[in-house]
Amino acid sequence: MSKNFTPIKEQMVSIVAPMFNEEDNLETTLLEVKKELASHDISNYEIVFVNDGSSDNTWSKAKALATNEDKLRVVGYPVNQGRGKAIRTGIDAAEGDIIVTIDFDLTYDAAHIGRMLKTLEENPTTDVVLASCYMPGGKTIGVAPFRLFVSKMANLLYRYAYSPQVYTSTCVVRAYRSYAVKGLELNSDGKEIHLEVLSKVLANGFKIKEIPGTLTRRDGEAKGNRKTFKFRSQSIAHIIYFVQEKPFAIFGLLGLLLAILGFLSTSILFYTRFADNSVFNNTILSRLVSPNFIIILFMSGLQMMGIGFLGIQNNILKKELFKIQRMINEK
Repeated sequence: MSKNFTPIKEQMVSIVAPMFNEEDNLETTLLEVKKELASHDISNYEIVFVNDGSSDNTWSKAKALATNEDKLRVVGYPVNQGRGKAIRTGIDAAEGDIIVTIDFDLTYDAAHIGRMLKTLEENPTTDVVLASCYMPGGKTIGVAPFRLFVSKMANLLYRYAYSPQVYTSTCVVRAYRSYAVKGLELNSDGKEIHLEVLSKVLANGFKIKEIPGTLTRRDGEAKGNRKTFKFRSQSIAHIIYFVQEKPFAIFGLLGLLLAILGFLSTSILFYTRFADNSVFNNTILSRLVSPNFIIILFMSGLQMMGIGFLGIQNNILKKELFKIQRMINEK
């Protein structure tokens, strides 16, 4: 693997856009992306629309559009399988030296494409650029308050899961040097794909840079389609991935808390058993705090901390496995 430090204009750029029931946005998205690339004098590019099992006329209309657009390719499948599968399909199909993934309805407008490409050009040692609405300088416009709150909390949680810290981990709008993403063994079918890619990119030692972005709510968000915010499933996915990335932050702290409770219980036990006229004598607390209870607290605490340490070791082995998988895929 060798890094390509040639100017962006001399490299091929692949724009990957997953789509689900986007027939109304086809021409607009295509036009906006083409205009943005033209404004940066980028002529060596391809646009890859990925149909994620649309139930309307998106696929047929996209393929018809591609007959008159030599830069447009349409790939996909007839049954909806999730954003992760669509992004993986698009990355596999992309032939560019740089691969840019975007939201089809341009909730982050097309200008982000040019800014990410410029960032890669100005930072030749950077492998991945992320658009971030939560970093200083980023912003959101018109996003529903509850959705915005949950999204901010999730990304705040992940800010401490990755090293270096990342302000926005869940955004699809990214630019990758091809070697940084093509060799990854990706498996996620849902929106957790963004977390999986980030985890494996960092595990392989690739350099990441964030740039401020603007997230704008589009009309389609208010419709009852796939964009409906699925709070429960996404929250569970975020928690699972956080535990995977920082196991000691959960199990270690829980074990430490149990150990502290054990010490406090030991103090209460000695005080109630040996102190004269203790205010704790013959109270519910004195009856609950027993040697068996204290032993359970200490043993549970040690077990939790042990699980945390095992999780750390598992992460080290996992990162080595990711590197081996990438090297095998690149051969």
